[in-house]
Amino acid sequence: MGFVLLSGDAEGPLPCRLVLGFREALSAAEDPAVAMPARLVIVEPDAMTDDWLARWSEDDVQVRRTVTICRTHDGTKVTAVVTLASYGRGTATSLAVESVTLPQRRRIVRSGVHPKSFLDAVLSRVRQGQGGAGVANFEPTDPSPGA
Repeated sequence: MGFVLLSGDAEGPLPCRLVLGFREALSAAEDPAVAMPARLVIVEPDAMTDDWLARWSEDDVQVRRTVTICRTHDGTKVTAVVTLASYGRGTATSLAVESVTLPQRRRIVRSGVHPKSFLDAVLSRVRQGQGGAGVANFEPTDPSPGA
């Protein structure tokens, strides 16, 4: 297996053969000017990974997950906030990407969504007259548990 997925709700690393879109997610996490992939595709998940995906597909409470994807041959990692877009027998498992970051940065570099706490902080600074440069330097933190 060439990749493992790490998630707070999984009992351990979740192996799969390949994650299509990994390279693009890594590039977007390193450089905000690079387009973020809309989807990541999990290719040939092992039995444990498939069981985790099956549980997630039935979870109507927590549809969004923060998943760290690790390429096993060199240890390169990228963390993405994703939702399960497609899953099932005969269907490619696809994850819709909301944001990506590098695990060591512990902040969102490229995102299509922002945590409410980030938006509240920005609006608070604007109301206090600290708009402009103060807002430009404010960076949202990853809203996932343990961040």
